[in-house]
Amino acid sequence: MFNACSEMIVGSSPKRVSTLFLTQIDTLLNSFMKIAFIGQPEYFRFCYENELDLLAEVREFDLNFSMDSTDFIDLQTFDADINVFFRGEFVPIDVLSNLNGIKINLSSEVFPKYIDGRINFSLDSLNRYEHFVRAIKDKCFDYVFHYDKTSVEFIKEDNILLSGEFSFPVSTDIYKPVEGISEKWDFFFIGRSTNHREKFFGHLKHHYNFLHICHGMWGKPLVNYMNQSKILLNIHAENEISWEPRMQMLMATGKMVISEKLSYNEYLIAGQDYVEVLSPRDLHQKVKYYLDNDYERLRIAENGRKKVMGYLSTKDVFPQFFDDIINNRYNKCDFDGFSKFSFQARIVKLKSQKLLNNFFKVVSRLIAKHK
Repeated sequence: MFNACSEMIVGSSPKRVSTLFLTQIDTLLNSFMKIAFIGQPEYFRFCYENELDLLAEVREFDLNFSMDSTDFIDLQTFDADINVFFRGEFVPIDVLSNLNGIKINLSSEVFPKYIDGRINFSLDSLNRYEHFVRAIKDKCFDYVFHYDKTSVEFIKEDNILLSGEFSFPVSTDIYKPVEGISEKWDFFFIGRSTNHREKFFGHLKHHYNFLHICHGMWGKPLVNYMNQSKILLNIHAENEISWEPRMQMLMATGKMVISEKLSYNEYLIAGQDYVEVLSPRDLHQKVKYYLDNDYERLRIAENGRKKVMGYLSTKDVFPQFFDDIINNRYNKCDFDGFSKFSFQARIVKLKSQKLLNNFFKVVSRLIAKHK
């Protein structure tokens, strides 16, 4: 485009050059793509903050679960070419119908999945999946992606054909090492407290400097806190294997991450990019080792940051993703084969199976306790 412009301008009068230049700038501005990100900034802004401004006119719109159609007027007025929703199942259907641009939903909840050929799930992930399907099946999204590829096959068994998996990227110009900050804390974790998590955290909170932020912080203030910690933790909300997008956000800061086992992904390697733990006892033993061995801790931290920079940086991932969307390289999501009856029967069966398993576990513990 610019080469053609140069050829047109050569030999023209100054007035002609100025007119051509202004016309070309006007064309560029008019063709500048508009992208809307709609979601909760405390959870999702890390995926796109500040890094796409040269690609498009980017605007962020809040989404919470109590909003009605009148709360989306600014989004409709913006009239984006591409609308990217996080938790878009909560958006009213009439709002989606009135949007002219491409509508993409990025699913981020933990759903049941296949691990080594067996279904891995908790009642929590099953309930989240059930709500997701009920809420999204009638919404007019062009594309629906789920962040964890190990759940895509499980979803497909309900005759729901997603557009694919999409691993959430990180704005690595924001989430990065910060020089000149001292390490005040031994451990850092961001996320709500659960019984499962506190089994891992209890010992550490009693014997080390532990910073636990539950909610409500993101961007540079959050990055500063992470940089003030020696080890960043990723512990699942429930006792089930998953891959939280939190992982790559933590790793981007150049601090070593210790995590429970992750579901399969093509990027992050346990023992190389992060440290894997299998139990609270395993965590307690490994944190002592890595706190005492700065070289090993820093080596793994650097590996993790390089991996995120190489494969999961926003400035690389989203431009390619949008190019693939615009050029129709993904299939549209398809719910045509979905059966509400079959879906509900499967949910009931899995819930009953899990409740029975939990019951027998309790009985076994009681028997063992009274022997």
